[in-house]
Amino acid sequence: MERSPTPERPKRAAPKRARTTPASIAALKDARGGQPSSNAADGNDVDVGLLLASLPRETLLPVLTSLITAHPSLKASVLSLIPRPTLETAIQAIEKSARKLLDAFPYSNATFGVPGPPFNGGMGGFGGGRSPAFGGIGVARPAPFGQTSDSSQSSGMREEYILSRLRPHVQDFVSACFSYLPYFSYSESTSLAEPGTAHPAPHVQSHASALQSQHKDKSHPSETFLLLQALTSHIILQPPLTQSALLPQLLPRLLSEWKAWVDRVDHVVNREGGMFGHETVRSWERGLDDLAQAKGNGLEAMREVRDQWVSRVGWLVGRQQMEEH
Repeated sequence: MERSPTPERPKRAAPKRARTTPASIAALKDARGGQPSSNAADGNDVDVGLLLASLPRETLLPVLTSLITAHPSLKASVLSLIPRPTLETAIQAIEKSARKLLDAFPYSNATFGVPGPPFNGGMGGFGGGRSPAFGGIGVARPAPFGQTSDSSQSSGMREEYILSRLRPHVQDFVSACFSYLPYFSYSESTSLAEPGTAHPAPHVQSHASALQSQHKDKSHPSETFLLLQALTSHIILQPPLTQSALLPQLLPRLLSEWKAWVDRVDHVVNREGGMFGHETVRSWERGLDDLAQAKGNGLEAMREVRDQWVSRVGWLVGRQQMEEH
């Protein structure tokens, strides 16, 4: 018998070679722990601006704060990008902090007055400005301006306990004052003491100096006066025990700012031949006379500030000699 023919086996095709495009090479390197792909390296795969724009407004502050905390060197850059706060914003922030400080005082039988919002009008042009309205909103002032009574004795509480309650609110108030002063300052010195410390902190000094240099001469004397008047009044209307915790940190800088303001007004009027509105100067006179009545914890120095103003520019309102008030 004849053998049947053996069937032919199918021929195997040559194996195909893997395509090695740049994208596949990058992906392989990523999978094997190699260098990251170009998109991941330059960050173009995620639009951070788009994500930030979609975040609720209240979540942006924690993100920014966490970023500055993780990278303190960014603080100066962030500060330089923050728009200059308005006078109203600054006064409201300081007032809010002052009210929290006052509320923290554990008094029982005494009620202390808090100044109302000092800002109550626009500048009204060069030399516009209006006098702040003092007097409590919904609270009584039991003592003359700057002569509040302390209730720690009547309440039977120890001063150490009261101060322990006040301490965080004292630091918040000091921080608020130091944060806004550079935007309205005429002082050449920015040696600020960091809240809670006895000596200036170099990084606080440099940031304040940078802010003051950036916003130099942007504040009108009326704006600076209103801010200093509001700040000083909030201090005066605190209980004496609170003042004793506040003033060692604030009074040197506050007096420096007041004297720089007097120098500025003196320079504008007596050297540059400038003038201010009559009602504006009258409001300065009334405000300084009120502040000059303050007593205790070194606040008597406000009388010297008033007297310096009278001796140098008091002639604007027909007041050229020292007067007792």
